[in-house]
Amino acid sequence: MTDRKPLIIVAAISMVMTTILYAGGMFYISGFLPPPSPALSQLEVVSFYQQNHTAIITGLTMAFVGTGFMLPLCVIGSVFMAEVEEGFPYFSVMQALCALATVIFTALPNFIWMTAAFRVDRSPELITLLHDLGWIMWATPSWGFAFQLICVAVVGLKDKRAKPFIPRWMSYLALWVAVGVAPTPLVPFFVEAGPFAWNGLFTFWVAFFSPILWIAILFVLIVMNIRNNQRHEQVDLEGNLEGSRL
Repeated sequence: MTDRKPLIIVAAISMVMTTILYAGGMFYISGFLPPPSPALSQLEVVSFYQQNHTAIITGLTMAFVGTGFMLPLCVIGSVFMAEVEEGFPYFSVMQALCALATVIFTALPNFIWMTAAFRVDRSPELITLLHDLGWIMWATPSWGFAFQLICVAVVGLKDKRAKPFIPRWMSYLALWVAVGVAPTPLVPFFVEAGPFAWNGLFTFWVAFFSPILWIAILFVLIVMNIRNNQRHEQVDLEGNLEGSRL
C-alpha cells in the first residue's frame, strides 16, 4: 500500500496552485470570464486585445504555468486507482494518458491567445483568426477529460472492498459529469451564440465547472477517508499495546 500522506500533500499543493495560477490568470486577470462571445465582430475582437494587451499576456502566462500543476494531481489519482485494479492497471494508465492530452489542449490555447495579443498592430484578420482558433481548441476537446472520468468511474465501481476508497455514488456522478462534458465537439457548429457555443451553458458553464466541482468533492472525500483510516489504525495500535501490557 502506497504511503498516501505525501501524495495527498502534493495533490493539495497541485490543486491550490492550479486554481490560483490558471483560474486567476485566465479568468480574473485576462478577463476571459465569461469567454468573449463568438458573435463579436472583427472590430470588437481586435479592440478587446488592444485594450487588454498587458493583462491578457500576464494572465495567460500565469494560466500556462498553472496547467503544469494539473499533471501531479492526475498522476496521483492514477496511483490510487492502480491500488484497486488487479493485474496490469489498464484504466489507471489510460487515465494518466488522457490527463496528459487534457493538459496539452488546455495549455496550447494560451500560446495562441498570447500570440494574438503580442502584436496588436497586425492585421485584424489574423488577430480574429488566432482568437477563434484558441477558443475552438480550448472548448472542443474535452473528450480527454470525459475519458478520465469514465476510467475513474470504472475503477471505482470495480472496488469491491468493504470500505472502497471512494463512494460508489461518486463513480456514478463521474459518469454523469462525463455526459455533461460530451457536447463540447459541437462548438464549431455554433458560431454566433447558443447553449453549445464556446461561451454557452453546456459547453462552458456545465462542461468546465462541473468537473471542477467533482474534483473538489473527490479530494475532500479522499482526505476524509485517509484521516478515518489513520484514526482506526491509531485505535487498533493503542488497543494492541494495552492488550500486550495486560
